[in-house]
Amino acid sequence: MNGYAIAAVLAGAGVLIHGFVGSAKVVAPLLKARDLTPPSRWLMFLCWHAVTVLLIALTLAFGWLAWGGGAVDLGLALSVLAGVLALLTLYVATRARFNPLKVPPFVLFSLMAAAGVWAALA
Repeated sequence: MNGYAIAAVLAGAGVLIHGFVGSAKVVAPLLKARDLTPPSRWLMFLCWHAVTVLLIALTLAFGWLAWGGGAVDLGLALSVLAGVLALLTLYVATRARFNPLKVPPFVLFSLMAAAGVWAALA
C-alpha cells in the first residue's frame, strides 16, 4: 500500500468517525444547547458539515492519487493542507488545554500529512 492509499484510508476513516460517532456525540448536543445563541449554534453546525465535506474531498483526492491519477504537486498540496489542519488542531487543543494526542483530528491530520509527504517524496 502506498502513502497516498494510507492517507486515503485515514481520511475515509475520518469521514466515518466524524460523520457517525462525532455527529451523535457532538452535533446532537450542540443543536440542543441553549447556552449558545442560535447563530452560534448554526454556525458550528455549518462548520461541522464543512469538515465532513473536506474529509470526503481528501478521501477522494488521495484515493485518486493512490490509483495513479494526478501529479506529485497535488499530493504535496493535499499533504500541506493536512499538515496545516494538524497545526490548527494542535493550536486549538493547546488553547483548550487538551492533550493533542487525545484529540482525534490532530492524530488523523498528522498521519495523513506524513503519509502524503512520504508518497510524494518516494
